[in-house]
Amino acid sequence: MNEQLPVNRVEMELNQWRSREERFSKLFNFSLSNNRSLIKEKLHHYERIGTKYKGSKNIEERFALKMLNQEKNKILKQLYPNLLVRLIRKLIIAPLVDQIAVRKDAKEEEKNNQSLHHQVQRIGFRDLSNQIEHQIKQGHEQFTIPVSYYVNEKERLNHELSFSKDQSGRYQFEGYKTTLQNESKPDEERSQYFKVQQGNPIDTTQTYNLLAGRSIQKEKSWIQLDLNDKDASGNHRIKEFHSGYGYDLEKALQQLPLKELSNKTKADMLKEALKQGNLQSVTLIKNGNEHRFYIEANPQFKSVNIYDQHSRKITIATALGNKTMETVKQKQKDNESQQHNHSKRSGMHIS
Repeated sequence: MNEQLPVNRVEMELNQWRSREERFSKLFNFSLSNNRSLIKEKLHHYERIGTKYKGSKNIEERFALKMLNQEKNKILKQLYPNLLVRLIRKLIIAPLVDQIAVRKDAKEEEKNNQSLHHQVQRIGFRDLSNQIEHQIKQGHEQFTIPVSYYVNEKERLNHELSFSKDQSGRYQFEGYKTTLQNESKPDEERSQYFKVQQGNPIDTTQTYNLLAGRSIQKEKSWIQLDLNDKDASGNHRIKEFHSGYGYDLEKALQQLPLKELSNKTKADMLKEALKQGNLQSVTLIKNGNEHRFYIEANPQFKSVNIYDQHSRKITIATALGNKTMETVKQKQKDNESQQHNHSKRSGMHIS
């Protein structure tokens, strides 16, 4: 969008007013063409446009302003037939009203900008203030901002943030499309569009973990992308595991002799990291010795996945050995008996 010719902001704002008139005409049965209140509001709107862009160097905008000025004069004559009244309004009243309107618009724009900056920062996008402000000043109905970076030596995230103007003229952060590229696996590029929602949106860390194939916890549910299935728009379908599904992360961790579980603070940090979808480093106690592994939450199978230091997925038996495995099996039996009444399908939803 940055390669486009300069947008005619005057024309865009006039089109917005035209759309507003069309909406009103559908809402009310009576004719609006001679409605004095609407005509006054139209005049105020045109005057604000004239004041806002009067210093424009864009040739198209300057030409549109000339046409706008002619239209304003026609409206003035329609509203105020008396020449003296028109002169008083034009020389004294209109400038004051315009100044107030311009200051109000500037405050609303600043408030809108701050809201957008807060939203993108909350999700994990930093240092975008100048880019957002630049795009807003261009006046486009919609615009996108690209953000790319490496998360490690081989994996790269490419984000495309989408913004659009609503009916009130304020910009909204609609969402962002993220593509995960792995240089060692160029054929496995994965993309997903994440719509920004109020409350608890998916941040960039969680986005990476989802595209990497891991699960995250949102509210009381776990979600995971189905990397083998996409919808009509090209997004991966979402597998959701509600609380009724029966996955208990803490119980899954207690089945393993983890050093981190002996310290409440470290145990809480471990659980929080797994809920974010992280592949987390842990220390397993095996025959009295410490061994480093990596684990991730696996809500679908009510367990955790284990990886060695070479990122190879291994079984619990391989990680712990037979002797330690006997204790784990007994814990698993106890856990299964407690969840006997839970169906494996209950609480699981795919969208």
